[in-house]
Amino acid sequence: MNFQQLTRRNVLIVCAVLVISAFVAHSLLSPKAPNWITETVTKGEVSNTVAVTGTIQAENTADLAFPTTGIASEIMVHDGDIVKTGQVLATLSQTELYAERADAIGALRIAEANQSEMIRGPRDEARHVTSITLQIAEKNLTQTIAEESEKVKNAYRTLLSHDLEALPKQKSNGDIPPTVSGTYTCSREGIYALKVFGSKSRSGYSYTLSGLETGTFSAYAESPAPLGTCGLMIQFDTDESYTDDEWTVSIPNTRSTEYVQNVNAYTLAKQQESNAVQTARQGLEKATREATLENATPREEATKRSDAGVLQAQARIAQVDARIADRTLRAPFDGVVSKVYIDIGETVGAEKAITIVANNLFELTVKIPEIDITKITVGKPAQVVFDARAEETLESTISFISPVATEIDGVAYFEAKLLFPNSPEWLRGGLNADVTIVIEKHTDVLRVPKRFLIDEKGSYAVFVPKGVEKRKVPINVTFTGNDGFVEITGLEVGTTIIAP
Repeated sequence: MNFQQLTRRNVLIVCAVLVISAFVAHSLLSPKAPNWITETVTKGEVSNTVAVTGTIQAENTADLAFPTTGIASEIMVHDGDIVKTGQVLATLSQTELYAERADAIGALRIAEANQSEMIRGPRDEARHVTSITLQIAEKNLTQTIAEESEKVKNAYRTLLSHDLEALPKQKSNGDIPPTVSGTYTCSREGIYALKVFGSKSRSGYSYTLSGLETGTFSAYAESPAPLGTCGLMIQFDTDESYTDDEWTVSIPNTRSTEYVQNVNAYTLAKQQESNAVQTARQGLEKATREATLENATPREEATKRSDAGVLQAQARIAQVDARIADRTLRAPFDGVVSKVYIDIGETVGAEKAITIVANNLFELTVKIPEIDITKITVGKPAQVVFDARAEETLESTISFISPVATEIDGVAYFEAKLLFPNSPEWLRGGLNADVTIVIEKHTDVLRVPKRFLIDEKGSYAVFVPKGVEKRKVPINVTFTGNDGFVEITGLEVGTTIIAP
């Protein structure tokens, strides 16, 4: 080995030693990366829920039976068949009844023929008499309504207008009251309030009117002047000074000695109106019926007899139809035949014959503990997972919450029912389910796992990495769910956070 080769080898050795030394020094001097538990800020859902279990059951179940005894002649359905409302499910023997119905229809045809034979066009004389009688009754009703209405109006005017007086608002007022006269023609009851004040009118004062009517008017002492626009008049005394006086006029005057008498007269007039109009109406109705009867047939007895014959035949058909219906079993609602208990040819009594379960009308019954009941209201959404179909989640809503608790092992539970807007075909009564009732849900919000929060006496923060160090960043918690997440503000999506 020559000198040049030796020198080159030594240089390589020295370089290798320097590289190894530098790596060792860097490893000794640089801190190790910490072993943190981390998560990232995400956007998603934060919710509060209540978890319970329940059992599904059909909303409607009907055990159908015949109301009478007979021999089963037809059974149109089998277990598991889907049926519609009104569909015939089974019948008892009806041969004899159909024969009776045919006979009853024949009797009805004969009765209707007899009735048609009795119907004749009325004679001109009879038509004229009934027409005049009807016109008189109509005119009498119109006249009675008008006359009795006027009597009631007059009695009411008398009640409102009789013995009206102006009363001072201040009991100490000793002035001569103005005189109120005239007939009150309006229909409102109440009070006229007058406040007198000095003015340049002829009498030296005017008054403002409030209450039933409003306005400002001159006071007249020489003659009566209108008080408002409802027919009343008022005249002030010529020898009295009314400045600053206040007076009230009550409509009607309940202080009058004849007030009760006038009230009774008004009440009697209304009663007499009702009686007279009712009598006139009855007279018109009677005249109308008589005109119809006279124009339909000249003999009332024959008409009644023929009408009775038709009614009797119709009633006989209805009776047979009712007996046929008693021997026909129909579906009361859309559903599925759960069980058929009878066979053709079997004598059937009042026992259960067919059971139907409502089709796609199911409700889920759950029991909610009292600790959660105040959080839940009708209409709250819920997710349901059935043990028999764990891979599928059904949406439902709470339709009923019992107001009365049931105690189970010392704990109060409240029964609630949930309905499915879209029931799958596989849903059956008796299935067990896990139910998650959503109390409150915030979607598409910033969220972090609750266990990453640092609670500082009502204020919150999280740790975020800064190189190999971690630093505390304050955040706002806007909603806390019981699903392990909290809604926050103050960080961006994707920010890495460190468990405390």
